[in-house]
Amino acid sequence: MGETVDDAWAEEQMPDTDNSNIDLDWLHQAVAGLFAGNRLTRKDNSGREWTYHAPSLGPFPGRYPHQWFWDSCAHAISLRHIDIRLACEEITSLLAAQDENGFIPHQVLNRARANFFDRIAAGVYPSRGHSPYLQAPVLAQAVQAIQVSSPEEGFLLTVLPCLKRYHHYLRRTRERSGDGLLEIIHSYESGKDRSREYDQVYGQSLGVGLRAWPMIRLILKHRFLGWDIDRIFDSNAFRVKDLLFNCAYAGDLLAMATLCRDAGQPAEAESFTRLLEQTEAGILGKMYDPETGLFNSLDSRHGADGQIKVRTVSTFLPLLLGSISEGQVRRLLEELCDPSEYWLRFPVPAEPRNSPEAGRSRTGIWRGLQTWIFMNWFIVRGLHRQAGRYPGLQAQCLGTAAELTRRTYQLVRQSGFREYYDSDTGAGERAFAFGMSGLVLDMACMVR
Repeated sequence: MGETVDDAWAEEQMPDTDNSNIDLDWLHQAVAGLFAGNRLTRKDNSGREWTYHAPSLGPFPGRYPHQWFWDSCAHAISLRHIDIRLACEEITSLLAAQDENGFIPHQVLNRARANFFDRIAAGVYPSRGHSPYLQAPVLAQAVQAIQVSSPEEGFLLTVLPCLKRYHHYLRRTRERSGDGLLEIIHSYESGKDRSREYDQVYGQSLGVGLRAWPMIRLILKHRFLGWDIDRIFDSNAFRVKDLLFNCAYAGDLLAMATLCRDAGQPAEAESFTRLLEQTEAGILGKMYDPETGLFNSLDSRHGADGQIKVRTVSTFLPLLLGSISEGQVRRLLEELCDPSEYWLRFPVPAEPRNSPEAGRSRTGIWRGLQTWIFMNWFIVRGLHRQAGRYPGLQAQCLGTAAELTRRTYQLVRQSGFREYYDSDTGAGERAFAFGMSGLVLDMACMVR
């Protein structure tokens, strides 16, 4: 089961809960420089220009000149500490890609920077301007972060109708079984493209051979089905109630309730609160494995909802929930802080130390000992929430959050803003100047 985190462990491992060894001035300047280098404009179909920040414009490998959904949400959360106007522009640029049904794509193409392979993909999709897929819903949380930081006048009232349409779209098209849980139809939609938990659903490993082929084949199948969402679900080719996606969704529902109250719309706030309660009940009721005390995604093909018992970093995201029990929080802390599992030199890896992928290199993203700063950001937020809910766990939660933030900061000081990092050595991997990793600034501001 691993070592238990207790007060003595927390005292020994995490003495500086004031976060004093993080140079916030340096970090602020570094993140500002990161986004200054990644700033772009793109034109929509009407020719209007929109400002956004690409995930990465650094040298090969890993150039990402287009606009991605959850990257932009992460960028906005970081940018609120740099320039609130740019944070607002990041969101409005993303919302410019919303269609009349409320759908917002996971990728919006910058045609002026599209390469040969981008254009091939655009030719397969139903629209040449964007993808037909979603991504983990953190949009309302990004808007709430901006709102807390005193946004431009009228920002909330401008974007709130778009957020409502987006959330109504999610519920209308992706909640298929009345349990409050949303389904994804492609692993791209979780953001964890090649995570080992999806091997079971694809029917082959995404970490060996032609690793992208199962994902490409699924896209072609969706095209053959005419991109009709009902036919895609009926095909049962890929249906997952994803743990990351649904925990992010719960966070967005909470943010929506808060934003509606801020806008003087109490009835709408209550509606989102009821949806949140249903979603949290679905996560805790269906995704929790009492044998291990951990949480898993569900393989929902043919309505089965069988747990995918592959241990990944996603298991910690129920820390974000407002109804998780104290015992469940203790178990997640135990798992998180076990040095033989996830608490490596630079936590938190995509998979634990004993994963079959741990000793291999370059098996694909989101596999093995890869530390992603977005996951650390989610976990630190969750730890802070549970510290406020359970006084008996407050020292452990806050101490773990502070130490995780310091080690994440050390990653950036050592290796720069990279797409992900080796959990043992801290070496940066793939894309350079990766905007999502700027979330370390928001983490540092949370725990200071």
